[in-house]
Amino acid sequence: MNYTKKLFLTGAFFLHALTASSSYSAELGEQQIDALVKRAQNELNVPGIALAVIKGDHVIHAKGYGIQSIADNKPVKSDTLFQIGSISKSFLTAALAILVDDKKIAWDDKVIDYLPQFQMYDPWVTREFTIRDLLTHRSGLPLGAGDLLQWPDAKSSPDEIIAALRHLKPQSSFRSRYAYNNLMYGVAEEVIRAVTGMPWDRFVEKEILIPLNMTGCVAHSARITTTSERATPHMVVDEKLQTTFFKEGDLINCHIEGMAKWAKLHLSKGQLSNGEALISPQRQHEMWQPVTLQPVSYMAKTYSQTHFQAYGLGWRLMDFHGHMHVSHGGAVQGMASHMAFLPELDVAVIALTNQWSRAAQGLTATILESYITEKPTDYIDLYIDGKNRYKARQKSQKPATEPTTTQITTPTLALEDYAGSYHDTWYGEVSIKKQADQLHIKFSRSDALEGTLLHLHGNRFIAKWNDRTLNADAYVNFEMDFEGKVKTIKMKAVNRSTDFSYNFHDLLLKKRSQ
Repeated sequence: MNYTKKLFLTGAFFLHALTASSSYSAELGEQQIDALVKRAQNELNVPGIALAVIKGDHVIHAKGYGIQSIADNKPVKSDTLFQIGSISKSFLTAALAILVDDKKIAWDDKVIDYLPQFQMYDPWVTREFTIRDLLTHRSGLPLGAGDLLQWPDAKSSPDEIIAALRHLKPQSSFRSRYAYNNLMYGVAEEVIRAVTGMPWDRFVEKEILIPLNMTGCVAHSARITTTSERATPHMVVDEKLQTTFFKEGDLINCHIEGMAKWAKLHLSKGQLSNGEALISPQRQHEMWQPVTLQPVSYMAKTYSQTHFQAYGLGWRLMDFHGHMHVSHGGAVQGMASHMAFLPELDVAVIALTNQWSRAAQGLTATILESYITEKPTDYIDLYIDGKNRYKARQKSQKPATEPTTTQITTPTLALEDYAGSYHDTWYGEVSIKKQADQLHIKFSRSDALEGTLLHLHGNRFIAKWNDRTLNADAYVNFEMDFEGKVKTIKMKAVNRSTDFSYNFHDLLLKKRSQ
């Protein structure tokens, strides 16, 4: 069965599932929501949460919980700013939808018509790549390809990101399978610049945030005012909560009041409160249509009665107990958020948190399910159980998987022979220096990716990053040429729990001649 036919049949099933079901309105009350949030905070170690529930054009719950930072214990309020991570993709897609409405672009326009410098590894893919392809994670590249250009705090210009794409090798055929990719949204940002003459963040502020009166919300951290209160990111290290660094730049920072306005816009099919259309109903409908099929997760299949999952234009789509479910999550260092809709029931839930956990997603799922059934699944309990089982498994495997902090054996070469400057075609430079009796590694684009190389055996080391909030220690294998000199480095994350955006495994670092 070809891809187009399979997608059509899936969409037909999707629509049948939506129309065949009935709803049960037994939504959680304020005290129940408060109790659920408090348990998520306590059991998942989340210092601060902001949560909103929207029904139709009414915000029926918008509240802050806990603290902005363990450093000062300031309370989270309804106007506390959070970084929303990849929920920003929905704003970017809406900005493009506005340009489609204005007939300045079309979803299936070729990218090279706006960005002639755009080039993928395969010339045919370069010629065929459309704006729709940029938004739907079907590029053929592997999961998270190129993310180290932006992650965790890396700084790369749009031109550098576009230049890197031609060196990233595909893992599958173009448009044949789903693999989440952030760089393509960076290219989509540049399409907006090419068409409007404005950076995407300025365009989003002018065309979306201001018309929605999302006062205080910004699309670049440099424009956060000194009077704004901002939630601090946190990570758990050795079961202890720690503050960590902000990822600065052109990321949307918003409070729960502003995000509630964003939800209301979509529930009203793109219409502002004054009756004007910010986005036409046709464009809003298009964004919530399945494009790229995804495998159904065990959690969704088991607890949400999900039969299919897909990605639309900046949104995730699935059936949820027989109802259409539209959502997107967001995560940056120390922050996690989730926004979800049941459009048939005219309801949305948003959860913003200042710790990297599953709390936000558990809150939105539990509250939304309360609109369908009298006894909703407690997804917070599921995530608490999952966290406890993961900790138990890690504890039992710790002696086998954690590297020792002492050098038991001697490296094959003298330490100075490993030192040098290494270059990867899509990433750039990584340096290794000998300091005293140790090797130190530093990634050129990131302040955070700097640490010590601990020897394991032979020519294998482990990069132990100075910033322990990263949870991203990596194996470093030095490979030799026939003369016994270091030729290349390959890397791989030590722990499976390391975020996919640490795509060390895609690097091939070649030693530069001295």
